[in-house]
Amino acid sequence: MTADNWHGRRWPRVVARATTATLAILAVAQAAFAGSFLGGQYNALMLHSVGARVTTLLSVVQVVALVIVSRTGGPRWPIAVGTLVTILFVAEFASGELRLTGLHVPLGVLLVAGILQLTASVWRLPLTAHPLAEQQDVTR
Repeated sequence: MTADNWHGRRWPRVVARATTATLAILAVAQAAFAGSFLGGQYNALMLHSVGARVTTLLSVVQVVALVIVSRTGGPRWPIAVGTLVTILFVAEFASGELRLTGLHVPLGVLLVAGILQLTASVWRLPLTAHPLAEQQDVTR
């Protein structure tokens, strides 16, 4: 890895991988905290609440990273998916705070599946931008 790759086109993709992987781990942890709470360990609700704040904030950071990836030659579709995930996180957070479990639980399952899919897709992107994308202004 050269310094030019790191400071040029590579670092946004590394950050995008880090944010998506961290978000995936946190999403699975959120499901575990919710399960513990429903199983009678009531202190898990506090961990679930803190985790909700952290995952919602990290999803915004993820969108910023995905925008930078797109601006440095990456595809644009992850921005739309990341933005949708962030919007759904806000809805998930609100439904949890309002104790709307009929919405909160299925939305949480949908979010975990979507986050894992987004993480796998972002990790499939090459770490360096394609040379033709740098030379041409190609609509993605």
